[in-house]
Amino acid sequence: MALFKPKTWGISRVWTDITNYRDWIRVIKRERRDRNSNFNKWKINHNFFYTIYFTMDMEQAESELPEQVMKLRMIESLAPLHRYLDEDLGFAECLTPEFNQFMDEETGDPTLTYLIAYRFSFNKLSLWWVLKWVSIIVGVLVALKLGIVPWLMGLI
Repeated sequence: MALFKPKTWGISRVWTDITNYRDWIRVIKRERRDRNSNFNKWKINHNFFYTIYFTMDMEQAESELPEQVMKLRMIESLAPLHRYLDEDLGFAECLTPEFNQFMDEETGDPTLTYLIAYRFSFNKLSLWWVLKWVSIIVGVLVALKLGIVPWLMGLI
């Protein structure tokens, strides 16, 4: 019965996720205030959920390269940022990078500008985990309210 093994509940891993996310928010606020930080040198912004993002323009000469090579060069140029997020801030394992290429509004062709975003990803905490535990708690409360538990105990 997995229900009675606390390690399978994932509560400690969810708590770690929440603690790491709170630390992430504090670090972003601290780095934002420091005018000399790499955060401000890269001109990084963040949204309400503290997903960090910035735009990156590739050089015109690289537009002639195959798409895979161009993406590889972009990833290579982001190596200092990855080192900063990993070694200086310590959050590389908690971030999921996303690369989105802008499209030209008139022609519909891809441009040389990319939106680079790093989203904080939770290891255990998810909507499914929350719904599972809310349903268990509601089920237990309903069983207590309806008197099902004493009735079951009388059967035993």
